[in-house]
Amino acid sequence: MFNIVALITPYKKNHNIDWLNLNFLINFHINNKINLILLLGTTGEGHNFDILMFFNIIIFVKKFKIKFIFNIFDVNIKLIFKKIFFLKKNFFFIILISIPKYILPNNVSIFKYCKSINKFGIKIIFYNIPKRNSKKISFLLFKKLIKKKFFFYIKNSNNNIINNIFFKKNKILILFGEDKNLFFRSFFFGTISVYNNLLPKIFFKLNKNIILYFKKNNFEINPILIKFFLSKSFLIKGIFNNLLFGINPFFFTQSQT
Repeated sequence: MFNIVALITPYKKNHNIDWLNLNFLINFHINNKINLILLLGTTGEGHNFDILMFFNIIIFVKKFKIKFIFNIFDVNIKLIFKKIFFLKKNFFFIILISIPKYILPNNVSIFKYCKSINKFGIKIIFYNIPKRNSKKISFLLFKKLIKKKFFFYIKNSNNNIINNIFFKKNKILILFGEDKNLFFRSFFFGTISVYNNLLPKIFFKLNKNIILYFKKNNFEINPILIKFFLSKSFLIKGIFNNLLFGINPFFFTQSQT
């Protein structure tokens, strides 16, 4: 399975990015053969980054020999365009987008938004997450977006059999939208997962029995749990060969936690 890690962004106590630990985390995933790294894509990280900070992180990751995906989210369409333009100028050609809340929840507005981003000539992973942005896109609109080739990949958190059959039939590569959707693994090309932050080598072995265990014991499977263990993992010595021991302590922003 094609595995993409939704990488957390480590911060210092003063709320500046912890560049040393970020360097460590990226190299850790390169050594563990992760296929791609998604930046600014977990628990509200995207809107923490002003345009200058966004540019700085692009320049920082250019040196690594792995492909990156950037989550593009902002409160202003002009800033979204600036970010995409700067990404393309620096040879980053894949982005993850969702529908911002300020886009009107009708077919015309959503279509125009996707059309405007498509003009940049950059590959789009569409994040279908209606429970978070209150916009459930109809199959009719999806058919139009697919026909216009506005995207070829979808991170689908609105997972059910009908949804997955629809995207498969339309030759869209489907990525896990949530870790608990391992139930539907036969439909998927790969995953964008926070689990990969801790267990990149054995993630593909996770199965529905683990998910059932979490559900049975009322554990919430979301990035906050993973981030908690990750922030404490510098204390762990040798429990798993691929755990992050040796990393320095780091922090999260308020919106991440």
